[in-house]
Amino acid sequence: MKTIIIKKTGNRYHQEALDRRHKKDGDSSPEEGKKTLLCDRVERILRNIFVIVFVMFIAAQAVLTNDRMRGLLVREALDGEPIGDEAVLFEKCRMELKLNGMPDCPELKVLVNGVEAGAFHDSRVVLELKEGDVVELDASRLLVHAEVQISAVSRNLAHLLGRTVTAANGIVPVAVADTGE
Repeated sequence: MKTIIIKKTGNRYHQEALDRRHKKDGDSSPEEGKKTLLCDRVERILRNIFVIVFVMFIAAQAVLTNDRMRGLLVREALDGEPIGDEAVLFEKCRMELKLNGMPDCPELKVLVNGVEAGAFHDSRVVLELKEGDVVELDASRLLVHAEVQISAVSRNLAHLLGRTVTAANGIVPVAVADTGE
């Protein structure tokens, strides 16, 4: 910014020339300078307010992720309790299938929900099931007839105990793990 000292002269033309030179140099009048300073101050204030509010929101989010702090700040009670490491939402079922009349038959596969869960490498196969699991035998590679019996079950599947199935060809249904509750 240039400082211009104007001598008070009676010459009107001299004053106009100084005004033109003043505008040409890019200097602004004192009123425009005050407006610019005011705009700069307002801009600075708004920017600072934005930064402060943004940091406060981030801090509030960080505090609310901690369960203990959330309990202090939020007055509404949360429903239930958080699940820990392990939650059993169903009662486990166990079933033992026994091959009758043969010591082993590795070609006979046991399927649970269509996925192979075991084979008769010896005369017994033990399965861990849950409610609604479908147990089947895959006898598609079997050359002889095989008889399979449900020889042991957990308490919740007692109604299936002793059921016998003959497997000859294809997929043969054995049971559905239904606890009856």
